[in-house]
Amino acid sequence: MQITTAMSCTMLDDTKAFDRMKYCKLFRCLMSRKLPYVILRLLYNMYTNHVWVVWNGIQSRWFGVLNGVKHGGVLSPVLFCVYIANVAQSNVKCYTGLMFLGALAYADDVVLLAPTASAMHKMLHICEEYALNFSVKFKLSKSKCVVCELHSKLKPSNFNHSLSFTL
Repeated sequence: MQITTAMSCTMLDDTKAFDRMKYCKLFRCLMSRKLPYVILRLLYNMYTNHVWVVWNGIQSRWFGVLNGVKHGGVLSPVLFCVYIANVAQSNVKCYTGLMFLGALAYADDVVLLAPTASAMHKMLHICEEYALNFSVKFKLSKSKCVVCELHSKLKPSNFNHSLSFTL
């Protein structure tokens, strides 16, 4: 096991995450996790049946919904985690003990952890490709990067303070 002296942490905010989720891709992600068909069918019926909206006491006509998950729904953050989970499938290794912690997600937030700057560049590139393929849009003004360095009294710091990451 290698202990690094610096670690990059990038926090990404997914704009309109619940609205942008494509059902066909979400259900492919769920099927790849080998969920029982009865659960898949239940979720499919919950999310693809026609709905209506009531606003100021007036009810709209029925209409179909093609993408997105329910705002405030108990399952919505979990479904987002399943939808975005493939971002974590890189060969960038960032572990705490035996647990992989390279990409963490909840609701519309994604946190990337990388042991080196080059690993963070690689993870951000994976996020760019994933965003294009899965209709994900990261809000760059709300996204931040923090670099943590382990200081040692025995050797001077040689940290590169001019690092830049782009997405």
